[in-house]
Amino acid sequence: MQTAIFKLKQLGFSEYEAKAYTALVNENPLTAYEISKNTGIPSSKIYEVIRKLEFRHMIQSVHGERSKIFIPISPDEFVQNFRSSIEDNLHVVKTELKNFRAGMNTGYTWHIKDYDTLLTKSRRMIDTARESILLLTWHEEMSTLLDDLKKAEQRNVKIAVIHYGKTDFRICQLFIHPIEDTIYAERGVRGFTIVSDSKEAINGKIDEKKTEAIWSMNMGFVNMAEDYIRHDIYLMKIINRFDPLLRKKFGDRYERLRNVYKDEAW
Repeated sequence: MQTAIFKLKQLGFSEYEAKAYTALVNENPLTAYEISKNTGIPSSKIYEVIRKLEFRHMIQSVHGERSKIFIPISPDEFVQNFRSSIEDNLHVVKTELKNFRAGMNTGYTWHIKDYDTLLTKSRRMIDTARESILLLTWHEEMSTLLDDLKKAEQRNVKIAVIHYGKTDFRICQLFIHPIEDTIYAERGVRGFTIVSDSKEAINGKIDEKKTEAIWSMNMGFVNMAEDYIRHDIYLMKIINRFDPLLRKKFGDRYERLRNVYKDEAW
């Protein structure tokens, strides 16, 4: 019950409204006095709360033998009604604001400092992509984004993924990066980069304690992120075809190849 109340508050309901509705779902019908008594809502506030819930079409009154009693709509009906209302409102907002998009400043950067925001923004980029998605990721993030990537693939969005470490994921063009242990040992973090439609990008790093990333539509930033992934894919294609020769010349983990401050193969 407390979880339901908390989530209702996150959806914009007051604590009293959330308590009154959940109390009625749990036991009904109830009088205003009984709702107040069961929930701890002050009697001076209970009728105001009831009026708001009636306005939201979440409860309705029934005339009892001696006083008015109240019953709730079912949770399924509430969820459906609420979802429809939100979708209608979002459609209106999108329609009203779309003419202002031309004046938006796309050169700024958005700093992301928590893991959930990183994944939420990445999923939105995948869900709205129309042409292409480039992704560099590790298993933890890939497992979260996989369903969204499959839906994008069904929309005929071109997708290419560089995955650090072995995986059995089956999606689009997926390239396995062969030196994940070396990279993680050097940096101590998981790298993450995603580019959508060559128009927006996220680049960041993730460890067990914090997430730091940047999102932007700045074309310099987007081009840099896209080129980074593309060049890694070029390297993956070369490695897949010439791995024995590369290991012989540059070491089992391509140590000498990765040393950009020297050009040596022996």
